[in-house]
Amino acid sequence: MKKNRIEKDKKTGILFIAAMVVVVVIIVASIVCYGKLRDLWLEQCVINDFETQVSITSGRMVKADVIAEEFGLKKGANLALINFRKKRSDILEKIPNIKSISVSRTLPDKVAISFEERTPSARVLTKSKKSRYGRVVDSDGVVFIFQNGTDMLPVIREAYDPGTPPGANLKGKALSALMLIEACKEPDFQELGILEVDSSKPDFLVATLGNYSRLKIAWRDMDENTRKSRENLTKQLKYLVNAMRTRVAPDSGIIWNATYIETPERVTANTQEKL
Repeated sequence: MKKNRIEKDKKTGILFIAAMVVVVVIIVASIVCYGKLRDLWLEQCVINDFETQVSITSGRMVKADVIAEEFGLKKGANLALINFRKKRSDILEKIPNIKSISVSRTLPDKVAISFEERTPSARVLTKSKKSRYGRVVDSDGVVFIFQNGTDMLPVIREAYDPGTPPGANLKGKALSALMLIEACKEPDFQELGILEVDSSKPDFLVATLGNYSRLKIAWRDMDENTRKSRENLTKQLKYLVNAMRTRVAPDSGIIWNATYIETPERVTANTQEKL
């Protein structure tokens, strides 16, 4: 009886060992097969002909070769080994001129990249005029460098040097100045023709208008980039335009005052005030 039990235990042990060997063999075979399949897949993802496998749009300031370099796209590179999501995030942080990037993969060996550049809404200088050359801001408030064709854009003057760096957002009164410029692009207010907005005053903005009259303006919640703030600005501008249209005397030398937050309909004109 005891002898039969021992033999049974031996058979069970042998079967267990055999089963373990089979499992190990299957695991090793699976790893080997996976490795070979992975190698075969990676071979299919190599860039051998850049012109036919990679498509990148080119912008006005950011060229296609810059994007290719940032993504590591070149002959011999392997598309399967590139972390496109991380590269995209890194590029958006590194190059503020780019607003968005779209990456489209066609497996296994093709990729298409398109990007949208930011559009300048205003030039950004400082009160002392000692500022980074080519600084502009888009309608979202992001500062970046754009050096071509910006001479006719309105100017936002920040209070202090060196001003908001590229890649950062305008804040405070400088952002309020951008809100004013954007609002004056609407058909109802285009006649104001904003040339420059000085954001260095603590309580109001000083704008130079297209007829070279000056404007002091403030509105409720002006330091908040919200829909309510923009609505209050629109209300203020409507009263301003109405007041300007009713004035018969020449506008040269006039300083318009639209700083009355609680009573936006109160707009005055002064030829004696100094700013």
